[in-house]
Amino acid sequence: MPFARLLALFLLAASPAAHALTLANARWQVDIDPATLAVTATTRDGVETVISSATARDTILDLVQTPVSAQWQRGGATTIHATLEKDALQLRFERSTAGVVTWPTLPTGVGALLLPLHEGYYIPAGDTAWRDELLSAYGEVNTTEDLTLPVIGLAWPDRVLSILFATPFNNTVRFSADGATLALIAEHDFHPLNQTDPYVVIVNLDAPDWLAPAKRYRQWLQAQGGFIALKDKLARVPDGDKLIGASHLYLWGDRVLAEQDVRDWRQLKALLPHAWVGKDKEAREAVTAPHSGPYVQQVLVSAINAALAEQFPGETADALQQRRHALDATLGKALQPEAARGDTASPRMIHALQAAGLPRLWLGLPDWTAAWASPGAVATAIQAGYLVAPYDSYDTALPDGNDNPSWLSAQLGQDAFERCGIMKPDGQRIKGFQGNGVYTNAACVRPLMERRVRALRADTPYNSWFLDVAATGMLFDDSDPAKPTTQAQDAANRSAALAWLADSEKLVVGSEVGAAAVNRHVAFAHGAQTAGFGWGDPQMRRERASPYYLGAWAPEHQPAFFFKQSQLKPRYQQLYFNPSRRLPLLQAAFHDSVISTHHWTLDSLKFRESRSTTELLQQLYNVPPLLNLSVDTATRRIAYLRHLDAFFRPLHEALFDQALVDFRWRDANGQVQQTTFADGSVIVANFSDQPQQVDAHALPPRSAIARLAGGEEHRFTSPAEGGDRHTP
Repeated sequence: MPFARLLALFLLAASPAAHALTLANARWQVDIDPATLAVTATTRDGVETVISSATARDTILDLVQTPVSAQWQRGGATTIHATLEKDALQLRFERSTAGVVTWPTLPTGVGALLLPLHEGYYIPAGDTAWRDELLSAYGEVNTTEDLTLPVIGLAWPDRVLSILFATPFNNTVRFSADGATLALIAEHDFHPLNQTDPYVVIVNLDAPDWLAPAKRYRQWLQAQGGFIALKDKLARVPDGDKLIGASHLYLWGDRVLAEQDVRDWRQLKALLPHAWVGKDKEAREAVTAPHSGPYVQQVLVSAINAALAEQFPGETADALQQRRHALDATLGKALQPEAARGDTASPRMIHALQAAGLPRLWLGLPDWTAAWASPGAVATAIQAGYLVAPYDSYDTALPDGNDNPSWLSAQLGQDAFERCGIMKPDGQRIKGFQGNGVYTNAACVRPLMERRVRALRADTPYNSWFLDVAATGMLFDDSDPAKPTTQAQDAANRSAALAWLADSEKLVVGSEVGAAAVNRHVAFAHGAQTAGFGWGDPQMRRERASPYYLGAWAPEHQPAFFFKQSQLKPRYQQLYFNPSRRLPLLQAAFHDSVISTHHWTLDSLKFRESRSTTELLQQLYNVPPLLNLSVDTATRRIAYLRHLDAFFRPLHEALFDQALVDFRWRDANGQVQQTTFADGSVIVANFSDQPQQVDAHALPPRSAIARLAGGEEHRFTSPAEGGDRHTP
């Protein structure tokens, strides 16, 4: 049929009762109902796949079509452009007024869901436990913060449907029950701030590769010029190569006196001024105790630190220096030499890490006060070849005179609290983390960030920086007339702040999660591998007598929340630590761009029941171990880390610049899994409690084997017991 006649027929059909239109090329055919937005694809061999189910029928105007494209107006306010190019179907939505566009409505009841929650999950349609979790714990997710990649996949035995939200902002994916399965509906919100920006979705019908959605996103990002290789990020900063093969440790504690600093407890008791313990009954009893066992030592050290903090209040470099000088002048004769003192972030600990044979480490300080409490620690660590970063954040601003003085990062001043808060359309500010203060506009607080970073670095020679929250994908529309900002602009502002740290300050930059929308200038990220869950579970979060309780945020030098080994409910074990439900989607997109690992609240040792699975997943994906470290736990945890590091480090040195290109099960139930990297290197992990035989290689229970492209072989077996089972 001549094209002119075909076009005329479609123009005649531009009415509320318009028939489905067809786009086709040599690869596939796509049928679209412009009135309901139902879309079905048919491959050359006749396999039919529903891309989107029908929504409510609406009026159609001005329909124009070619064999591979179409444009029409739906409902009077939405203009839709559909384009079929090679193996990609793109739908572009534009609105003349504010409103919500619903598309796609994903088919249900067949296949499996490929979902980049955290690192990624493979969720078969019949998995009722995950169906219930998505309905109860999530309900809905957005495509920047809740999904680490703006993609969703549907998998069948013979194909994968990959859906890429090329406009990742202002999208909500809603889950609802559909019998025994889930219904998924995606919505995009057009509002006065973003109304001129289109909503674009790209759909591909792929071969049966569970990583296909992530690979599609990676290819799209590369085509947009938005993918930056890790080797290029690290080449921009002087100490960048120190991140390659580095395990990650958080060093807790900023006490000026630790138990290990005392050389002679009897002499310390004799020298201790009565005024330092006069208000503390336990401390007075400890002074007169006939022995100096662990309890007495803890009581005395706690009382001395408290007395010094009361005498020289504040969390400043000057206050910490005054406490150290007063300690030395009063009790110095009973203490180790000053150079051998300090909490976890101390020269003494750095030397212990070196002696343990750990040549590459990233060391995080939960507060920059730790460096002031033990001068020389950061310089010693850098001399040892390590990266050292303080925890920093600018996402919550507290007002002056607040009751959270120890929350140092949020003390941004009254002006920031009043002027930089995110404003909702009704004029109210959005409350900050856990309802405190206000969440802030990244561009508004940027000058404060630059001043603080430069001031802290002038005092301490950090070579890395951890900017919390910035790369989580938590983005805001700010309706403040003084600083109107869309989510897209917010993402750009956060990325610019991260780029400033790398380019202007020459720091190795990390942040939380490393979500796709904001990870362009991040070299490492904490949070995607093992992220939070059970937020509404009182036994985990509030009931201290429960074996599932995660722990209190005390004592400050070793918070139980980070060090207590809690029991894991079988339900969460099945959901979040079942290897047959895990999928390296984030790694498939960014393994050679962002080094991703666990969240600091859920390190490898947090749950006894999931420890070996966590170890094997991180080795299989070639991501670094992450542990919390304190003085009391150092001996056991360093020995444990050595075992993990010995396998991870040489592999990462070989694979840090290699894409993760393939993932597959090597058995029927997902207990033996394999990853393959761009150079042909292969890692196989056996998650089961039985020995397995894979490619003529014996795999013991709970073990992994790596065969590098050059022929080098490495083996790892999960230790029979974690290094910290009895940690308090």
